[in-house]
Amino acid sequence: MENTMERWYSVIKKRVSVRKYTGSATRDELRKLREIAKYMTTDDVRIVVGKTDGAFSPIIGRTISGTDTFAAVLSKSKDDEYMIGMVGEAFVLECTAMGLGTCWTGKSYSKSAVYSSIKSDEQEKLCCVIAIGHYDNAPAKKKNRKDIFSLTGLNENAFKKLPEWQQSAISCGQIAPSALNAQPWEFDILNSNSIQIANISKNFGYGKIDCGIAMLHIEVGAAHCGIYGDWQISDGLPVFTADYSMEA
Repeated sequence: MENTMERWYSVIKKRVSVRKYTGSATRDELRKLREIAKYMTTDDVRIVVGKTDGAFSPIIGRTISGTDTFAAVLSKSKDDEYMIGMVGEAFVLECTAMGLGTCWTGKSYSKSAVYSSIKSDEQEKLCCVIAIGHYDNAPAKKKNRKDIFSLTGLNENAFKKLPEWQQSAISCGQIAPSALNAQPWEFDILNSNSIQIANISKNFGYGKIDCGIAMLHIEVGAAHCGIYGDWQISDGLPVFTADYSMEA
């Protein structure tokens, strides 16, 4: 776990959203991606790697081009939205570590093409698709991000007084991807042991999935400082609590 978290931390700032690709994943890369997807699948959230022409036909929104490789994120329950984001983003960071580009999308794909190329259970719902492929590594345009004060209500001095692991966790959460880069979340420091995340916007139906992505980033940032823990729902909101018995 420690090596995995540090691998993700090493690429978390490098990862960019890619819509124009120079090529699809190779056969060997597909094999590795499928192994990763199988390893990350939970009882209720499943990732299936596929490859098909027309997967990213311009149905709605901006076009994704240059690749026919994707990861379908499927779930059996709407209650799994946070977990969908966490599992999907873990897969995205593994792709980044492999040198591949990715893009989360909830609209810019052909649902019929995706469904026709994967095996799915009748109880499963296709929640999102992640485009995967090679890209030219040109510097991406820097996206505007909400500042720490907007996300936490803490000024610079108050933020610097937080434990190092909380600063790292929030800084990683700040750069988490989200639909339309809306960052539909706020981070609350409950005490020196806990961070709470609140979904402040449905964000076209992807708000809780976006929060799940940020939750994974928070875990990665904390783990970089040797702090591990888990998420629990308290008063309807996810709370990450450090478990110092697991401290590295």
